[in-house]
Amino acid sequence: MTSRGRVGLLVNPTAGRGVGRVAGAHVLSTLQHLGHPVTDLSGIDFASSARAARERAGEFEALVVVGGDGLVHAGLEAVAGTSTALGIVPTGTGNDLARGLDLPLGDPVRSAELVSTALHEGRSRTVDAVRVGSHWFGSILASGVDALINERANSWRWPRGPARYTLAAVRELAVVRGLPMRITLDGTTVDQECLLVAVANTRSYGGGILMAPDADPTDGLLDVVVVDRLPPIAALQLFPRARRGAHLKLPAVHVHRVRSVTLEVLPGAAQPHPHADGEPFGHLPVTCTVVPGALRVLG
Repeated sequence: MTSRGRVGLLVNPTAGRGVGRVAGAHVLSTLQHLGHPVTDLSGIDFASSARAARERAGEFEALVVVGGDGLVHAGLEAVAGTSTALGIVPTGTGNDLARGLDLPLGDPVRSAELVSTALHEGRSRTVDAVRVGSHWFGSILASGVDALINERANSWRWPRGPARYTLAAVRELAVVRGLPMRITLDGTTVDQECLLVAVANTRSYGGGILMAPDADPTDGLLDVVVVDRLPPIAALQLFPRARRGAHLKLPAVHVHRVRSVTLEVLPGAAQPHPHADGEPFGHLPVTCTVVPGALRVLG
């Protein structure tokens, strides 16, 4: 990467109750001071920003995203599998992809400075990303009750932050027992009743719930966490344990390390809509395949 490469910038000015606007302005001024030509790709809304990233990311040495997991996911989709590096300045409430890549949280201005310095010095690292058809994700795909939780949490405006996910979890776990799913792990298929199946490239979702605490985005493998059908009380007890990664000791929890997994709900059952990186992600069935080193990350 040249020391003065062209940079695309995506900013969500409302992220973090306005913190995104401040951090975005800092990124812009810092990169311009270092001599980088910067093009602001931010649109009037999320859809237009994501579209601009997809259509123009290839013009730049790096795409720097200032926002939460949704906008970061849009940036990842635009650059995964290309030579364009991704810079992340996390300003959202979840920030799970940044957390999973061991990027600093809680200080957007410092994060902006680290991204700017890494870009200026040409310092980046390669990590894995997960391909689903023509799409990509970087953290975790939720396909069972966790997808229902995510969908419900996204539909609420209050409360903000991880508490919203926790309340949505209580609501869904009180009524959902399990789903009959067909899971194909590197070619081996099993049918079973599952509370959830999480396909993990990094450790957490839902604002820090350590569903796959041993997941490593540089090992070329997916951690597929399968939780058996559970009665309501046991299901409600699962997520507090998962927040600290202690659920893996439960007999109902199984982890498979594979390169590819296909998930589908068997006929006659409710069809949850999968979510990946916290965003809606099409429909089941899906086939998730890890692509080693598909993503270049600044810092």
